[in-house]
Order: sequence, then C-alpha cells, then structure tokens
Amino acid sequence: MTHILVAEDSFALANLLDFVLKSAGFEVDLRRTGGAALKAGMERSYDLILLDQQMPLLTGVGVIEALRTDGPNQSTPIFLCTAKTHELDLEDIQGRLAVTDIFHKPFSPKNLVERLKTAIPVAANG
Repeated sequence: MTHILVAEDSFALANLLDFVLKSAGFEVDLRRTGGAALKAGMERSYDLILLDQQMPLLTGVGVIEALRTDGPNQSTPIFLCTAKTHELDLEDIQGRLAVTDIFHKPFSPKNLVERLKTAIPVAANG
C-alpha cells in the first residue's frame, strides 16, 4: 500500500483529503501543521508527500526545503497545494526543490488522486 504524508491545516479539507485518499487505497498520515509534517517526514520514509503551502509557523515550502536537505525523504515525490499562486514563484519552487506538481486551490480531488497515482515510485507498487 502506498504510504502518503498529508499536511493540511484546514479541518474540512484535511478530512476530505483523508477520506478521498484512503478511498483510493492510500495509507494516510495526516498532520495539521508544517512542524508536525516536518517531524513526521524526518522520522520515516514516505512514498509520496502532499503539503499545503499556508500553514501556521512553517509553510509547505519550508517543510520541503528541510526535507530535501536531510532525512529519509530527500528524493520522495512531493506535491504542494496553494491558494497563493500569484504570490509564489512556482517555477522556482518546482525546479529548486524538485516539487513534482503544484495544485491550485480549489482543485478536483479526483484529479489530485489521479496525479498522485502517476507519481507513485515503482517500489511502492510492488
């Protein structure tokens, strides 16, 4: 089973993502803050990581920067969700931090699941 770390501080969206991803066959570790997501990402390896950009204390980009520098998820496919598409240099983030894809809120949960499934590392499928 594909193990995914999800960080989302919105209660409603976190619950929706948890339900949709589990229904699609993912094993989900849900965290509500950037700090909690970073701690989880430093403690164990995940097949995929999905992060919200706007979280209290530590943004999604901040989590990605730390995960790409150290720990077991330096090459894990990471996806970023953001409503701040005009305030971020998305091309720089994708290139500099090897972000697999960026989802603009609001997004289709169905499209999200489909895109996540295309990024599952071969090892997670076997």
